Amino acid sequence: MNEILIVLPIFLLIILGWALKHKNVLSNQTMKEDNFILYWFAMPATLLHGILRTDDSALKDFVFVFATWTPYVITIVAVWLFGRYKETHERFAVLSLSAIRGNHFFAGVPVVALAMGQSGVERATLILAFSLVIMQLFSIGSGQLAMFGSPSLKTIKATCVQLLKNPLFITCFVGLFMVYLGINHLPKWLDATINILAEISTGLALIVLGAQIHLENIAKMIVSVWKIIFFKLLVIPIVTWVVYASFGIDKGYIQVGVLLAAMPVGVNTSIIASEMKMDAEYCARGVAFTTLISILSLPIWIKVLGIAQ
Repeated sequence: MNEILIVLPIFLLIILGWALKHKNVLSNQTMKEDNFILYWFAMPATLLHGILRTDDSALKDFVFVFATWTPYVITIVAVWLFGRYKETHERFAVLSLSAIRGNHFFAGVPVVALAMGQSGVERATLILAFSLVIMQLFSIGSGQLAMFGSPSLKTIKATCVQLLKNPLFITCFVGLFMVYLGINHLPKWLDATINILAEISTGLALIVLGAQIHLENIAKMIVSVWKIIFFKLLVIPIVTWVVYASFGIDKGYIQVGVLLAAMPVGVNTSIIASEMKMDAEYCARGVAFTTLISILSLPIWIKVLGIAQ
């Protein structure tokens, strides 16, 4: 019941966005401008704020780092092998982008806190510190590559050029470089500015997400995004569990890692899809319905993982 209450506010804000668009309170121009603010300013601020809190001593545990990266690689490969059939470039790009992008901060950490307490939050923070940059690299890079159609020297080069223009990608590497230099603290005035800007992203991203959804036929829409649901809510949690166990990772980290992997698609994914010229509406459906289904799937994962708090 508590897990449902944590995910419920997210879904309620999505509904608010849908209602505002349905009542013509939000125009297409307003949504476009909100997307721009989120993509170029608010979301990079969120990423930088999170990365600068990384414990630089944790970066020396290469086995653990490799274990947190491997599930992303395996899942992306699985998507490319089994997810491309009968999909347009724009939709396959969304699938490739969303398969590993979880709602870690807005839903994941609160759910972990509820299920496992402070020790779980500490483990989650360490996992996210390691995985944040590589998740951005693999998801955005794979999505951009999918937009070009197929891997080749030309498309890989074009993908790299696009990544170097991507504010989220740039932010991750700038933030990580600052951590390596020991720059974990910014001047108070600058840190406060970034923090305020970062706080814009959560509610606004959810409202814009809801405004992009059309609910004429819910059953048909769920069927249309079954691949996103399958890879995000089932494949990557299972892959994470197997990989962590294979690397001999501590049971507590396995529980937290799998629970984070089982989160619905991140709320900012549809903003990224829109700015990268993918099928933003298809992506918005995937985010909304993985969020809805996770209200039921997360308690199941907590039970299967043997988590008790």
